[in-house]
Amino acid sequence: MHEKYTQRLLNRLAAAWPVSRLRPVHVEELDAKTWIVTYRDAQTGEMSRAGLSKAELRRQEQYVRGWSVLAGARSAPPPAQEVPVVELPGDASEPDALLAAEKIESMVRVLGAFVDTLVLNVYQTRADFEVIKGRLESDLVDELTLLKEQAQNDEEPVPSRFAFGGTPLLMTAKGGEGFQWILKNKLLTLAVNKGAKMRLVAQVRCSSEYLWSVRDLGKVVHEVFGFLVSIFGNRLKLQVSACDLAVDVVGLHLGTLSDVKRHFVSRAQLTEERPLSEDGMVDGPDGIKQRWGRLTGLPFGARNGRVSALLYNKKHEIQYKSKEKEWFYDLWRVARDAETGEPLWDGEEEVWRIEIRFKRPALNEMKGEDFHGIDDAFDLEDHLAGLWRYAVGCPAGGEDGLPDGWLRYIIPTDDTNRSRWPVHPDWQVIQGAFQEREELEETDYQREEREREELLQLVDEELAARPFSTDKKKGRRPGRRIISAARPVVPESFTLKPYIRERKHQVNTRQMAAQIGGCMETIEAWRPVGDDPDVVHDLSSTFSYVFCLVEDYFEEKGRDYGQRVSKKRVVYGTGDRSSDAA
Repeated sequence: MHEKYTQRLLNRLAAAWPVSRLRPVHVEELDAKTWIVTYRDAQTGEMSRAGLSKAELRRQEQYVRGWSVLAGARSAPPPAQEVPVVELPGDASEPDALLAAEKIESMVRVLGAFVDTLVLNVYQTRADFEVIKGRLESDLVDELTLLKEQAQNDEEPVPSRFAFGGTPLLMTAKGGEGFQWILKNKLLTLAVNKGAKMRLVAQVRCSSEYLWSVRDLGKVVHEVFGFLVSIFGNRLKLQVSACDLAVDVVGLHLGTLSDVKRHFVSRAQLTEERPLSEDGMVDGPDGIKQRWGRLTGLPFGARNGRVSALLYNKKHEIQYKSKEKEWFYDLWRVARDAETGEPLWDGEEEVWRIEIRFKRPALNEMKGEDFHGIDDAFDLEDHLAGLWRYAVGCPAGGEDGLPDGWLRYIIPTDDTNRSRWPVHPDWQVIQGAFQEREELEETDYQREEREREELLQLVDEELAARPFSTDKKKGRRPGRRIISAARPVVPESFTLKPYIRERKHQVNTRQMAAQIGGCMETIEAWRPVGDDPDVVHDLSSTFSYVFCLVEDYFEEKGRDYGQRVSKKRVVYGTGDRSSDAA
């Protein structure tokens, strides 16, 4: 059966018997009337295989819908029922390799894997690159001080001469977290110190929008370094202060709340309520986030701890909390299967994000065969795979062959030593999100994509000569390609920038319209009725009334509407219509 159809069928089976201990993990067709379903016991983790009548599934779905109507709530579960099974002919019901966890093909597919947050410390150095107690130039200090005073006087951020990504950074009216000056735009935030008393002169935080737009960590670090050099001079060191790795997947089904508590183990920071067990692991997440009875998030470890993690429904988070990030939908839609070229996301299925957060102390303690500690930002790209392996484990296990990783999604067994419990097949896919493997044979889809990219490079010579290119595929023989295991194929020519602008414009414009509409209703309600109590409330009349009020206010404050609009168009990077018309 087609993979997408199989996944939808598994979802139907799980919804038809929502409180059953048997959870479907694989299904295949036996004949026109029967499926062969592989189940996992939610309590024991044991695997079993049995037949299921197609007609029985339809009857059960009708029963569940009828029960919901009678119960008066869509979310009301029906009484617990065992899944009816059909005796399979011959040896079809005998255990086989499919029942072993490592043999079951996971339905999880990775839509994207990259750095979601990057914070860099900025230090000044000597000619030998030794960090020193730096001091800002007096001219720069005076400039930043005047900008901050202007922002405080105007009671709003003011644009500076420092631009990144074609957009000026805005000076805020207040500092924060030990920094005197904070400048920011949509791509990054720059916090600056005077220096002298402390070595740290600045700190840069790259936004999720910027990181996912570039999707090349080497290029990100080079661009940020070049920008900082233009402000602070050539002798700088960029140290990694914090780094969040994120992987977005479809096809992940975590089961019930009891499943979550039993099937996750971690080495999270301990509390009295969650003591350390004999095998050194902590059961389940720190908490369970829900919305309308649906599981939406699982935090692991303290947010300010050295290492922490958050597994959450990213599609749900965007829909209800971060509509301005709907550009992720556009990125997910272009993700294709590396072998078939089929889209990995249908636009409706839930997308889960696994986010691992590393702070400076954890990065400082990381060890490898040829390094101890991740300090220089230019070295970070080479260690992403190692960080991910530390966080979620390696598909092949640790050096002792046993499952490893700071956080694991496991299948419980009768073994009292949980370090030997097998990793869930879904987690094995997630473990490979940042790993690289070599494919000797190129699929038709990969060949077509490669030929298309080569044609684009021939047409546009400027794209081929990227000054900060970190492309690792140059010089390899045709027919051999390095890709990330379980990661999607996203054309290099695809850029998120226009999608991000459009999504943000739509969301912000709609929110602004909603706010204006509410203000208009309120001001019309406050408006004196006058001599005609039967007046009909008309929106155009209200706007005319408000126009006079705003015009009087601007005249009283001495504000020029045209000048302020032009200023904000520069701040938001939308250009000036007057210059366009000219």
